[in-house]
Amino acid sequence: MGIGTYKGLITAFLVLSLAAVEAKAGPVRVVSLDYCADATLLALAGEKTELYLSPDATKPFAWGRDLAQNHMRHSGSTEEILNLNPDLVIHSGLGHLKSVSMLDRFGFKIIDIGYSESLHHARQAVRTVGNALDRSGTADRILETMDRRLEQVAKTVERLDKSGPRPQALYLTPSANTTGSGTYLDEVMTLAGIDNRLAVRGVIGWASLDLEDMAQNPPDMVISSFFESLSGWQSAWLFSRHPVTMQAMERAMQVKVPARQWGCGGFFIVEAVETLAEARAHWQNKMSPKPILAHQQAGHDQ
Repeated sequence: MGIGTYKGLITAFLVLSLAAVEAKAGPVRVVSLDYCADATLLALAGEKTELYLSPDATKPFAWGRDLAQNHMRHSGSTEEILNLNPDLVIHSGLGHLKSVSMLDRFGFKIIDIGYSESLHHARQAVRTVGNALDRSGTADRILETMDRRLEQVAKTVERLDKSGPRPQALYLTPSANTTGSGTYLDEVMTLAGIDNRLAVRGVIGWASLDLEDMAQNPPDMVISSFFESLSGWQSAWLFSRHPVTMQAMERAMQVKVPARQWGCGGFFIVEAVETLAEARAHWQNKMSPKPILAHQQAGHDQ
């Protein structure tokens, strides 16, 4: 074998090695089809990854809306996404499903992380996308941070449970939708040390609010969200002005959870857990009997 041939083989080997490294570096251009997939991508993608986010990426209910300002957004049309020629398409089933079907027919790589209804599912989504982007180390750090924060909340809730009962809360949306057990919102409330009123009464899944029941059995706490969304503001105003709603709002402690903290069941719902755990502590502080000071007791004894 001549020296020239030997050098040629070495060069070919190096080219193939570099190609393998580049292939392992993950997809270069990634398209997201909905705001839940947007959030997962924003948390995991590296600097060299071109992100094309969904039209909802900067909406009030989208986690990471400020980060999304630094990336391109597509209109959601299949034609535009095809022209982008992405290396990877990610969605959670929240929208643009016709685009998914068309892209699949054209042979594009598509990952469906699914609509999450639990923290377990949220963890799976982070790992799935982390592996697809060759960012498993980043995924591990996100999950470790999430678990550490949840552990801290659990310690707080344990302390609160020893000193008093849990409040019963009702979750409220502008359209008068609420939730029973089996949803990620119910899981968030439970982790924060709050009993979901409807779950306690045996309601499963999403449900419409019963105003009569709300009037007869007012909750300790009303948790509202999505009221800052531009869509549905008129129905939100009408519902919030209903006499029954106003009465319940006056009696109960009102807690507003920013929609971006739990707009879908992503890894970021730990923020909603922390928000509600703080509300639980505040509620319990208000409900706890105040100690009678010595000079006050002396006044009573006279």
